[in-house]
Amino acid sequence: MKTLIIDGNNLIHRTWWTAKNQGKRQGIEDTELIANMHVYFTLNAIYSYANKFKPTKTICVWDEKEDYQPNIRKEQLDGYKGTRSKDSTPHHQNEQIKEMLSCLGIPSIFPREREADDIVAYICKTFEGEKVIVSVDRDFLQLVDDKTVLYDAIRKREFTLDTFKEDTDYTKNEWLRAKCLLGDKSDNVPGIPRFGKAKVRKWLDGELELNEEQEAIFEKNMKVFDLNEVMSHESEANYYQEQLDVDIEARWSEFVCLCEEYKMENILKKKEAWHTLFIMSNKLLSMFG
Repeated sequence: MKTLIIDGNNLIHRTWWTAKNQGKRQGIEDTELIANMHVYFTLNAIYSYANKFKPTKTICVWDEKEDYQPNIRKEQLDGYKGTRSKDSTPHHQNEQIKEMLSCLGIPSIFPREREADDIVAYICKTFEGEKVIVSVDRDFLQLVDDKTVLYDAIRKREFTLDTFKEDTDYTKNEWLRAKCLLGDKSDNVPGIPRFGKAKVRKWLDGELELNEEQEAIFEKNMKVFDLNEVMSHESEANYYQEQLDVDIEARWSEFVCLCEEYKMENILKKKEAWHTLFIMSNKLLSMFG
């Protein structure tokens, strides 16, 4: 069994900028046309990942919350992700994308009081077989193991356990602790002041000790960054499992109709390949898997 896990929010932001930039290059000002390009680029990206890794199951995880609860990390750390853009434009096609994915038999899974990252962690910890995470978010490096690969779709690069230190300068056991010392500017999580990679290496090698204030920062950051935390939150984990237990039946004819409605000619031209990859392969797996 191989599970392909798509970081939905990460993907739609990347494909939104692709659509916007291509529209600009082509002089397209029609916002509806750019929106359709965005949906196409998103679907086509998922097709390319499924074609590359040949999963037995594909899942898309989102930061959106259908059953909203406040983000627990924002309670743990004031200002968490406070510098992120508030522009919701890349999300305007989310419902359309999720509907079309559902037609292909790909479920969308949502958090309650945590984030998509935690859903990915839960899947990696509970699903049997191989897992491939598709995201440019390096937080997922902590989930890499002998059965889990992180695929950076921008750099076309796979992060594996075998090459972990070569790729990151840290062993798997060191990586999360190093991140807690360094912080993360993209998430607005401060690290320990005046701690760079040289000091981090000294601490990891036991040549440096943290004072009380530095230890407090380390522990606070560990609560924010550690994706294993979700396993200790039973109600949250159960919420993910309830969604994962729902069987999504592919609706191929509806998918084709939507492609026709949104004038996705490139998909329609290759619809046999799409049908084979997402529909026929799943039918065979259900019969013989």
